[in-house]
Amino acid sequence: MCLRCTGDETTQVNPEGPRRARPSEVTEGQSMRKRVENMKNLKKQKRKFSKRFAKPAPIPEPGLLWT
Repeated sequence: MCLRCTGDETTQVNPEGPRRARPSEVTEGQSMRKRVENMKNLKKQKRKFSKRFAKPAPIPEPGLLWT
């Protein structure tokens, strides 16, 4: 099967025009919200770990282990 143009008629496969955004593309606002959310989560984790590792676990006295 042969696809030939008859005369001056040309078919446009991709006509020029306004490009539609694909659903997978994120907008600038969405990416900004995601960055803010990630920063909040990082702050929460940092606070949690700073509380956890601020004071080392107490070292038991050697005499208490042998009784």
